[in-house]
Amino acid sequence: MSPTTSARTPRILACVLCQTRKVKCDRQSPCSNCVKAKVSCVPSTPAPARKRRRPNQDLQQRLARCEELLSEYATAKQPDTDDASQSPGDTWEPQGKLVADQSGGVKFMDSIVFSTIHDEIHAMRQILDGDDKDDDCSTSAEGLSPGYDAGLLLPNESPLDLKQLHPPPAHVFLLWQKFLDRVNPLTKVIHVPTLQPMVAEAATNIDSVPKNVEALLFSIYTMAAVSLSEEESMTVLGYPKRDAVARFSRGVRVALTRIDILKHYDLVILQALALYMTSLFRRYDRHAAWILNGVIVRMAQKIGLHRDGESLGLSPFDAEMRRRVWWQIIMLDTVYALMSGLGQSLLPRNWNTRTPHNINDADLYPSMTSIESREGPTDMIFILMQSEFSKLILQVPSLEVVILQNELASPEGPNPVEVAKVHKRVEELNDSLDKMLEKWCDLSMGPVHELAMEMRPTWLCKLREMVEPPRNQPEWGTEIQSPRDNLFKIAITSGEHGLRMIYAAQRTGQFMWFVLTHFQIEVFGFMLGQLSTRTSGQLVERAWAVTEETYTVYQDLFDLSIKPHLILAAHAMKAWKMREKVLRERNGSPPQPPAYIVRLDGQLAAYESKHHTPSGDTPVLNDLRLDPSKFSAGTPVNYVETWDQMLGFIDTGATDWDALPSTFVGDSQSQVPFADFTQPFGNYADGGNWM
Repeated sequence: MSPTTSARTPRILACVLCQTRKVKCDRQSPCSNCVKAKVSCVPSTPAPARKRRRPNQDLQQRLARCEELLSEYATAKQPDTDDASQSPGDTWEPQGKLVADQSGGVKFMDSIVFSTIHDEIHAMRQILDGDDKDDDCSTSAEGLSPGYDAGLLLPNESPLDLKQLHPPPAHVFLLWQKFLDRVNPLTKVIHVPTLQPMVAEAATNIDSVPKNVEALLFSIYTMAAVSLSEEESMTVLGYPKRDAVARFSRGVRVALTRIDILKHYDLVILQALALYMTSLFRRYDRHAAWILNGVIVRMAQKIGLHRDGESLGLSPFDAEMRRRVWWQIIMLDTVYALMSGLGQSLLPRNWNTRTPHNINDADLYPSMTSIESREGPTDMIFILMQSEFSKLILQVPSLEVVILQNELASPEGPNPVEVAKVHKRVEELNDSLDKMLEKWCDLSMGPVHELAMEMRPTWLCKLREMVEPPRNQPEWGTEIQSPRDNLFKIAITSGEHGLRMIYAAQRTGQFMWFVLTHFQIEVFGFMLGQLSTRTSGQLVERAWAVTEETYTVYQDLFDLSIKPHLILAAHAMKAWKMREKVLRERNGSPPQPPAYIVRLDGQLAAYESKHHTPSGDTPVLNDLRLDPSKFSAGTPVNYVETWDQMLGFIDTGATDWDALPSTFVGDSQSQVPFADFTQPFGNYADGGNWM
């Protein structure tokens, strides 16, 4: 074959103008498009031939290694999980491994296979030319833009200038000191000597503070504001407590959103989240908060907090700080689960993080090579005591079963064998706490030691009450004959327990915020609703004593602009009308209303005056008002009983809330509608958006 016949016809390309305009070119010279446009037709030139890349031998070897590991995993024989001969102590726990991620942080993986594959793929990414630079995680403000999935947890408030939310320098140090005095002894998730220089830096130059530390500082400001009283907030900050908490809470949300915490998280972020979650008690919906805490548990698991740092080869300092944060998250998850009517949470299986050591922050430093608990008292006493209670709940599954069966108040009750086992563990806890307080508690060491000493008998009494079957209680067969009767008593003892804790906190002087934030408004509302139909008995007298003391302690319940408070007030007035009728028939004369009833009557009158319209669209509360003709002026009657029963968290999800409707029915001739109260206790106080 001749060269002329074998030569390939050259390919004619579209001209430059047609390529630019992305129109079809007839490939003539000049083309019709260029002739119409009266421009010069410039033929385009073919792009230079690309060099054929030779297979990267190292890359192919690593790919082959990944295939080999996956093949080994697929064909490996699974362990026999049904082997009954294996004792619990022989259960094998995977060691796990910390691996580096693309952003420079670390992630934890249980599977040795997948952690090895992760390392191989990470090395392969470094081999490949032209890695995507967008995968890098910058710690600068520009690099911390929120990702598309940040809205799953936090609202996008990026346009706000975060500097506007920071407190002025003088307030920074005041809030920091309040946090150290009132919050840190009860949380212990930060290391004060390490963080204090950052606080000073934030007061002078916030731009130089890392973004994760900035989020932590906002959480500290929030908790400090939560610990203030209304008077202190006006004196220290110059504006109301609610405004302070809202301002710093928003700072937390904005700071965390800009970091994009679903992708970029570390121990500092978890410290910030743990403190923020603590600030949510009583402020927001407890169910939503429990769900959010589940995400935090996953974050902690992803950086390996559920495995003791010592087994991961970390320094003693890092391992200890990780223990403190993990156990605080455990405590939060347990409390929110109980407040949501749930049992113990679904925490990661086979976690082995040890409890924190009994050691002061001053004795803990990054360069230390070993760590041991002190023999004497430290400021960790409250946290260590709290951890013992958490361990009991987590390690004794039958505890939940016994408590839930007790709430049913059935004649047979829980299995006596299981009850005996739980009683034994509770007494073991009592002995353990006795030894702990004897070794590590000293009342001269400050308020946190006083609080620990006060709380121990209260918590234990509550726990014993929870595990004691109703049939063994003195009211069984008389005042307790049904599950509703039992729930009424549970609500009463819950209130009594809360009041005991408040008086204990008052004696210590610094930790009132901690007790006040654990007030269970739904349980209190259920108790008030029952008082509208229950008129006699020791439980009724105790319930009225709890009601009076609760309104004395929680002064914010008189603020009827908050819908749940208005509903409680209506229940209290309706119950008092019933009690007034019974006492008048019993004693032959009308009783003198207590001071809190008189005050509620005045608040309801003001609310009625403000919201009543002729159209009847707003609540009408006249039927619940006091009748001045039925009592004379004088000293209000007080109803006080000795508190000898205490109980706390119950399965509020199992409670019958028929006593908390959005319409209150007085008698057959009057109804008191409450507009828009379709979810009276859903999102508390601040309404709607809980984040």
